[in-house]
Amino acid sequence: MNTTQPSNYFSAGDRTYFFNIRQTKKGASYLNINISRKDKTGEFRNKGITVFENEMKDFSMALMRSVINFKKTGEEKRNAETLKSFPNASKPWTKEAEEILEINFADEKNLTELSEILGRTETAIHARIVKLRLEEKYIL
Repeated sequence: MNTTQPSNYFSAGDRTYFFNIRQTKKGASYLNINISRKDKTGEFRNKGITVFENEMKDFSMALMRSVINFKKTGEEKRNAETLKSFPNASKPWTKEAEEILEINFADEKNLTELSEILGRTETAIHARIVKLRLEEKYIL
């Protein structure tokens, strides 16, 4: 008897991914992963893989490593791109940089101008303005 546990699934655009845990007639469990996608004619096309119980440990370890590497690769690329535009993005704030920020903030420079002057993202500039309470000191 082939039994199926309820699916876990999620949709991404025109694709839906299904994760089904099933059992063979002899009671062995396996994971069935399917992707369903509508083609140009409106017909659903399905593709899938099956991971058997004795393969699950190796499969899950390989998947976990891939997810970690995928995330790391994306972060490294974003960080490298950020550093091209904002050379000080990953550097700690110095007293000198904070003084430059305060002088230019008091001189009513906007976030874009401050970002260019300090080589940091606008988000980082805003966070430092809040931390140093410059708005309270110069605006309020």
